[in-house]
Amino acid sequence: MQHTFKRNHPVREINSFKYAFEGLINAIFTEPNFRIQLLIVAFSIVLGKIYKITQMEWSILVLSLGLLLVVELINTVIEEIMDQFMKEYNNGVKIIKDLSAAAVLVTAFTVLANLIIVFFPKIF
Repeated sequence: MQHTFKRNHPVREINSFKYAFEGLINAIFTEPNFRIQLLIVAFSIVLGKIYKITQMEWSILVLSLGLLLVVELINTVIEEIMDQFMKEYNNGVKIIKDLSAAAVLVTAFTVLANLIIVFFPKIF
């Protein structure tokens, strides 16, 4: 028998975190691009520690790298939804997926620009 809890019940709150972590684990194990982006995040953290970047520089990197991961997750959701509802080729679906991937690309270029701005003067 499944219990129905009120909207703000602690059990529902705990379950929502559990589902969020399950989604994150799924992305890590099934999405190669997400794993690559996690490596970029890890590499950026290591560089930040080595070059002792400022608090402001950390803020810039945390925001841009976090945004990159969020946009990649949203892209994955959009692709999954499109694949679930449209089994055969559809040009409209292709455009939606391409636009979603373009959002990731623009975010990745933004991260790259921030990494260059923060680390280029310190390395060279």
